[in-house]
Amino acid sequence: MDHRSRSSPTPMRGRHLHSRRLRDLEDRLDDAEQQIARLENTLRGIVRETNEVDVSGPCKCGESLLIVRQRTVYCPHCKYRRAI
Repeated sequence: MDHRSRSSPTPMRGRHLHSRRLRDLEDRLDDAEQQIARLENTLRGIVRETNEVDVSGPCKCGESLLIVRQRTVYCPHCKYRRAI
């Protein structure tokens, strides 16, 4: 009869694993922050180029900023629309 026990990771191995996961998460967060900055810069450029469009605060749905155009506030995500 063979009784092999499963060994749990050693404390050092566990620390290395958590350190690697933390570095991976930090890298992913840095990438996401850079992507958001690029998108914000692009959006600002589009708004500058098209004088008849403006961007307002976040929609109540929380998924998009509101677009203001021709006296109308509009959410491209949930389709909320209101005349101003």
